[in-house]
Amino acid sequence: MTAKVSLGIIGLGTIAQTQHLPNIRDLDDLYWIASVADISPGLVAAIAADLPGDVATSQDWHDVCANPDVDAVLLLTPGGHEVMTEAALVAGKHVFAEKPLCLTVAAATRLNTLARDRGLVLQVGYMKPHESSLAELRRLLDRMGDLRLVRHTVYHPEREPQLAHTSVLSFDDVPGGAHAGAAQHAAERTVEAVGEPPRQWGRLYRDVLQGSLIHTVSLVRLVFGDLPAISGGRFWPAAQFGPDVGFGPDNTDPPSLQVTGMLGDGTRVETNWLWLPGYPVYREMLEIVGTSGSMELCLPPPYVRAQAAELTIRDGDGLRHHGGGTDSAFFHEMVAFHAAIAKGLVLDDARGAAADTAWLQDALQALGAGDGVVLGGEAAGRRR
Repeated sequence: MTAKVSLGIIGLGTIAQTQHLPNIRDLDDLYWIASVADISPGLVAAIAADLPGDVATSQDWHDVCANPDVDAVLLLTPGGHEVMTEAALVAGKHVFAEKPLCLTVAAATRLNTLARDRGLVLQVGYMKPHESSLAELRRLLDRMGDLRLVRHTVYHPEREPQLAHTSVLSFDDVPGGAHAGAAQHAAERTVEAVGEPPRQWGRLYRDVLQGSLIHTVSLVRLVFGDLPAISGGRFWPAAQFGPDVGFGPDNTDPPSLQVTGMLGDGTRVETNWLWLPGYPVYREMLEIVGTSGSMELCLPPPYVRAQAAELTIRDGDGLRHHGGGTDSAFFHEMVAFHAAIAKGLVLDDARGAAADTAWLQDALQALGAGDGVVLGGEAAGRRR
């Protein structure tokens, strides 16, 4: 019989409600929830009332880390998770941290060492490498011949249409100033990562590169075993890229981005992140083109449950499709987290997060080069 892992969940917002909580319910042979926390007291009460058993509740995330009944902590809050991850590991808890793990290479490296030295699992919430169709994609890579192009494209609409099919609970009861500490920490870590470029570049790094493009980076790295050496970057339209770049209705829309590079075997890689506020649905595709065939992996929107990526293959055997079933990548990553705790093998660890963070810093420099932006911090250190 598989031993159940007791979970403490910190952050009960959109991704918790649309993906993780329903999946944990479906995995009740692997997990039970011992404790939950969120800065919204109304949300904590509503979520806890719908969970089985006697669940400890709090508005202070430290209480989850200190709870002796908790084996593993799920960090599902927005933004970086450096401080919470360190506290949970020091408290002896395994950790699943939604992306981004942190904003600096140094922090990711330190957290990896801490988890290793304490014999704990630290898994980063990169769900896309857990898509069922990826095994078939990897198996068929050699049949594509010499690879000529890898292209990853995200069609990113505004957030609200993506949630139209959901019923996400929220309450207007968050205490004033509750986010101030996290915002200050993010600002300080941004300086450590990329120095002090014009304000919009720091926000681009945090909100777009670390907030969304990081999924592209982790997927390419885990499919090909490496990240491309960056050769260029561009953004458009430049006219709207002002100091208040962001996703919210009160901010200027972010620009669309393209970063190009080459894998070690000479394969060209293009990553395209397109901000399309009026686009009807989130879309994401990974295309692999070789001299003997091609493959397209169409990934599902992030807030849709029970949907997996579909793989389309074109090679000497003709055109065919490979479906990934109805279990989502979010479901599979939670299965993998339990297996990692039981067996110690982590697919998405902090070493990978460190590599991804370094690449994103280099991508920011490539994007800003044509605008005369020179980065400091860790990004500058790698140029010496």
